[in-house]
Amino acid sequence: MSRALAALALLALSACSVPHIDAYVPRQRNYDVVTPKSATAEADNSGGLWRPDAKNAALYSDYRAFREQDLVVVRVEEMADARRSADTRLNRDSEMTLALQAFLRAAGTTVNAGPQLDGTVSAKTGSDFNADGRTGRTERLTATVPAIVKKVLPNGNLFIEGHRVVLVNSEEQHFYISGVVRPIDITQDNSVRSSYVADAEIEFTGRGVLSDNQKPGLLTRFFNWIWPL
Repeated sequence: MSRALAALALLALSACSVPHIDAYVPRQRNYDVVTPKSATAEADNSGGLWRPDAKNAALYSDYRAFREQDLVVVRVEEMADARRSADTRLNRDSEMTLALQAFLRAAGTTVNAGPQLDGTVSAKTGSDFNADGRTGRTERLTATVPAIVKKVLPNGNLFIEGHRVVLVNSEEQHFYISGVVRPIDITQDNSVRSSYVADAEIEFTGRGVLSDNQKPGLLTRFFNWIWPL
């Protein structure tokens, strides 16, 4: 009896916790930095307020991100709309008509005396080809993702990387973004648009009950594999 109660208690405790659907492993992206020779100059240790090796040094500064581990908000607004069409039509007709006697003479055949051959020989050919092709794709992605400055490049640009995970009713959504931004493109509210992010990598994926039901079953995928036609 005590073992059954202990098992029920353990089951209740496990039901109260809401773990991830699978063990979530954040992406790690290594961004290679090429350090120019000018960036290896020795720092000024004279004690002055101005340091030539300071990144984005300014007399008046705000709280926008420009150091490692600073936070910057990325406003993702990705829209793509592509259309392409091609139409081709080829049509050719040819017709030839010859008098029968003239045709025989041209062919080197002697017309014997007797009933005169009269009539015409005609030939007609034609070809027709039609082709029509169209393709299109429309995408739209809007999100707001905070990112962290992981590296400050020698020229002052910032390499940022951010993750966002949302779990609602056994459905888990993962958002990842990384890239390089210029400090001058960061607005006063410490945000930057995704269109200003260079070398950007943006991923939005989901897993869980809804995502699993969007996939065909194992048996269907197996028959599609052995018989793709």
